[in-house]
Amino acid sequence: MSFALRNSLPIHIPDCWWRLAYNSTGLERYRYSEDFFNRLGWETFTPLPETKTMRELGCFNFLLATPNQKTLQVIIVPKDSIYLPSKVKNNYLDFCPLSRILLQEIDKVYSAFIFITDFSKFHLYSLRDNTLILWADYPAQFIRDIAPYLLHENVTKDVLEEIPRVTKSIFAKEIRDWFSYWHKKLLETVKLPEEKTDTLLDRFIVLHNVFTNMLFPRMREVFESRFLTLVDEATWGSTNSNIGEELVALFHDIWFHWRIAPFQIDTEIDSILTESTIALEILQNFPLLSPQKFEMPVILESFNFGDAQERMRIRMIPEPNPEREMYLKTQTKNTIDNAKIEIDIRDEGYRAILFWFDRLIKCYEDIEESEFSETSTNTKDTEDDLLSWGINHNSKPSALKDKIGYACTNGFKILYQTSRQLRIAKLILTLHLIEIYAKRDLSVEKFPPLEQIFIHKPAIIPSERAITSKFLKTSTCG
Repeated sequence: MSFALRNSLPIHIPDCWWRLAYNSTGLERYRYSEDFFNRLGWETFTPLPETKTMRELGCFNFLLATPNQKTLQVIIVPKDSIYLPSKVKNNYLDFCPLSRILLQEIDKVYSAFIFITDFSKFHLYSLRDNTLILWADYPAQFIRDIAPYLLHENVTKDVLEEIPRVTKSIFAKEIRDWFSYWHKKLLETVKLPEEKTDTLLDRFIVLHNVFTNMLFPRMREVFESRFLTLVDEATWGSTNSNIGEELVALFHDIWFHWRIAPFQIDTEIDSILTESTIALEILQNFPLLSPQKFEMPVILESFNFGDAQERMRIRMIPEPNPEREMYLKTQTKNTIDNAKIEIDIRDEGYRAILFWFDRLIKCYEDIEESEFSETSTNTKDTEDDLLSWGINHNSKPSALKDKIGYACTNGFKILYQTSRQLRIAKLILTLHLIEIYAKRDLSVEKFPPLEQIFIHKPAIIPSERAITSKFLKTSTCG
């Protein structure tokens, strides 16, 4: 705890005040909000515009600002409209339904910190990390753990910035705990095998990234609208009894239109979603996770557990490979269609998949730039342009016509030994492809098939390891 916090003035708010404030409504609640700020040393505050949800529920939205431009946004919500924060954290979540909506709706220009309370439960959020950073289940805990950070004198001293940031490893552990929770629940309640549970959970991870990166211009808005409707119905207690069937129908349509691997039709998963309450529970649960937990580096780090060698493969940084670099550098338009890069997860780890896939795509681009760009810039008029483009395009190797698609079906191979390696590799490559399409603003209608990329490699017998290691050192680009 910083010097400023240790030397803060003691805060005393009697129990009867909390009871009255908690039960207040309307103008009386506004007055209690004003008194609450005064007790924390704030003589002035600024009412902020209310969002649609705030108006409907009767929330109050305030900005507390110091003379040196340090700010804190405070939202006073009706009693019992937010969860106990311990319930949020114990379920490996970051939001309750109302806090999620409020943080989505508010204008984020006012402050990096949002404090939400009903005068009984207390949530402090960081907008940078999109997660709950301090919380209290009852007033005494608030006085002890949170109030010192909210005092006017301490906000002026920027103590909110002293609250530790949520690191990638913390997010990874939390999303891993969330995965474990659902693995256990699905195995115990509906007997869904671990591999099928992985597939089901991977669908939600991929879906989040597709919608966030705005891929697939055709049908994306339709599918996103259908998904969000199901989330709203599950969250707010809709009488719709067909949520499971509608979620399965959505997954089928996504597979039909986009061909993303985890959505391949699986009758066992379909049956679980339609015949139990699992679809309802996941739709209630999934949106309450921080968006940062679905970023690819966090997802990869979330697998950093268990077997020591597997943990090493998660952390391994791709090492220089001069032979492979030279192999790519010597490719030409006449050889590139036959060029292949093989990544062995056992020896190179998972990050090598992303690194060398990018290097292969860069190789395709370099060849196109060096051997085809001059032709395309020497045209005279529109008609000649079109004819020249057609001739130029048809003369290109297949690898240069659809670089990502060709890499996935021909140029890139991943060797794996276990189902866990296959699952991780397939998931991170899928997320990486989404990222590539989004960053390059490429129009994509269907996902490239990934089946041909993955090659099962039998585990090495211990006595063979020395021979294999020697062979690997003498190989070139495999």
